[in-house]
Amino acid sequence: MKLQKLHLRLKKAYAANVLRLHQLKIRLEHWRLRHGLKFAVLTLLTAVLFSVFSMPFLQCVAGGYFSSQESLAALRSLLGGTGAALIGAAAIAFSLVVFAMQTNVERMPHGLFRQLSSDTRLLGSFLGSFLTAIVVAGTSLIPDGTWAIPAIITAIWGIAVIVLLFLYAYRRALQLINPIEQLTIMSRVIQRDLQRWSRLADKAAILIREERQTAIFDADEEFHFNAPKARFYQDNAYWTVSAGQAIHYAISYAKRFAEQGDYEVTDSAFMHMMLINVAYCEAKRGTFVGVNPFFETPGSTDGFINTSLEQLRQTMQAALARGDERLAESTLRAIERLYGVYLRIEYPGRDRRKHHALLASGYMESAIESVISHNMPDLMMEGIRLMGRASKISLDHTSPTEIVGMAEKIASLSYVGVLKTSHQPVTLTAFEQLADFTYDLLVKGKNELGYPVSQLRSAVTEAAKRFLETPDTPLGSRHRNTLGPYFSSTSASSLLQRLKLLVNQLLGASADNVRASEIIHNIESWADQIYIPQKELLLLAIQKRSSFTFDAVGWIVGISELLNALSNAPACTEHLRDNLRRHAFWLVSMLSWLPDDRESVIFAENYSVTESLFEAASNGYQQDCLEFYERCQKLLIAWAKKGGRHETGWGILEASIKALTALAIDEGTHGAMTVLKARFREMLASEGAPSAEVRVRAATNLARNANQMRRTHAVCSVDRALAQQDQVAVRELLLEMAGVLTVEQPIH
Repeated sequence: MKLQKLHLRLKKAYAANVLRLHQLKIRLEHWRLRHGLKFAVLTLLTAVLFSVFSMPFLQCVAGGYFSSQESLAALRSLLGGTGAALIGAAAIAFSLVVFAMQTNVERMPHGLFRQLSSDTRLLGSFLGSFLTAIVVAGTSLIPDGTWAIPAIITAIWGIAVIVLLFLYAYRRALQLINPIEQLTIMSRVIQRDLQRWSRLADKAAILIREERQTAIFDADEEFHFNAPKARFYQDNAYWTVSAGQAIHYAISYAKRFAEQGDYEVTDSAFMHMMLINVAYCEAKRGTFVGVNPFFETPGSTDGFINTSLEQLRQTMQAALARGDERLAESTLRAIERLYGVYLRIEYPGRDRRKHHALLASGYMESAIESVISHNMPDLMMEGIRLMGRASKISLDHTSPTEIVGMAEKIASLSYVGVLKTSHQPVTLTAFEQLADFTYDLLVKGKNELGYPVSQLRSAVTEAAKRFLETPDTPLGSRHRNTLGPYFSSTSASSLLQRLKLLVNQLLGASADNVRASEIIHNIESWADQIYIPQKELLLLAIQKRSSFTFDAVGWIVGISELLNALSNAPACTEHLRDNLRRHAFWLVSMLSWLPDDRESVIFAENYSVTESLFEAASNGYQQDCLEFYERCQKLLIAWAKKGGRHETGWGILEASIKALTALAIDEGTHGAMTVLKARFREMLASEGAPSAEVRVRAATNLARNANQMRRTHAVCSVDRALAQQDQVAVRELLLEMAGVLTVEQPIH
């Protein structure tokens, strides 16, 4: 036993020491990356100073040795031979390095090959080593022995410098034959070139004098049109030639290395393509021309941007043609990055629609659509995620009206799961992105959202209806799993649960919180007429006997409760409060449209319609939404009538009575119980009411429940509520309701 404990302690100590050593290595590596060059330079300077200051001492110790002509001649011969050897070594070494480098980069585009094969750093290191070798050889010309020690130290340092230059040239050559480093060099050169053109344009704009014919743009104080700068670029149309060539080079690298399976280089090529576009947009800042919805605006079309997007479109086609899914995925990511770059372009005038970003989004949508016929569901899923991410980013830069089209496209792409069963995960991904976009739209939207949310809601509803037309699976419902990200009432990551967390935060916001008021207004706009599509989905789910019925009912109740709670937020104005409660009222009223045929009633009650109505009513009463509460009571009575009309096996009539009893007791007034009995008598007297046989059976069960009510046996939410109430009051009211059913005196 002791040996086992000792062994365990040793293992723990060993593991702790290994972790400490690993942490120390990480810290040293981090320090080296940050301060390694500084430390090396400091060490070298220290050695140089030490050698300089040690010369007098060395002269005193060994200077006398070179006083004789024989010793001095031998030193001169040594220094001369060493210098000559170093000159030859420098020439041979750099010939081999340059030859090897040129051989490795000979397959690159001609312009880039010419640039890298004449790299100034590499040639500079050769020139430096050659000149240093000449200096070493020149030390053999010392006149007398007093120069011996300085000559020796100079030769030693010369040899050290040449060795360092050789090593630097070797590493530089390795960098130049590294395709990722080649792309980096190319990108830096192009960025510097574009920056140079930008500086020239800014200076030229000061000198150029022209008539001010752009008053419509100059009226904008923040983003005015820089006409002189635009004139300079127009007169020097070739200023983007090198940048355009770089785009072609990057695409060439991406395709060539994708064929070799080196997708790291492909991703790097697309990344540097994006950086070049960033530099281009920055250089052209102030000269972009917006579009006019009524007529074509001269200069609104940008050739460089069109070239970049067109090159990516062709790359996407080539990737799909040869079935290269990785290259296609990288291409989609590249388009998404360019979309983010173009979103930051500012346009003059009042209409600042991001038409270049919209152009990029059109290319992205077309590229993803082209995947459908190639049976690549994983690629489609990634493309839809990229579209979702792009739409969320765009909320920070443009109005929701401009980007709702992308959300509609995501919804339409989800149809592929309807056509192909193997593409069902594509539909799931689409609804995940639609849920994320809806949430971000409600949180980030700052303008009127009436049109965007109505279009988004229509797109989501149509996509859900299309998918509900497909067969459902009995176990692990295909409908619920696929539509769950948007409609689930139980998933922690669904839209409903995220909105509940948001509402809880809004309830804690102060009354003067402007942002909270804006979000509440956005939610109110989103909830306006939301009952219409929800009614369609609920009825279709029941018609198709889909398990999605559970989520449809739960979503109606959950959103209604959420709207009622939000109406009590301190930051909610009186106008918004009335609208939110009205939306909740109309939404929960959709449960009155449940079909009344026997099969539909049985199917719906499988998903706890009675309990859902009870929970909605109870929550409405707690939120002081009395109109909503009364509506839920009436819905419960109507549902008792529909369910009691048939032999369902669920006991809907008695379950509804128990739910209404619990609600009446919660009110705690005699009037509430009186109203309940009056409404129930009215229902029983109406046409289509439950038959006498059903009433008697329900009354018998109610009487049995009244006499056997126990706190520990509560299963459903209604029974739990009754078990927590005054048992005497519960028993009396249940017996009275049983009497109402039998049109007799209360049963004792």
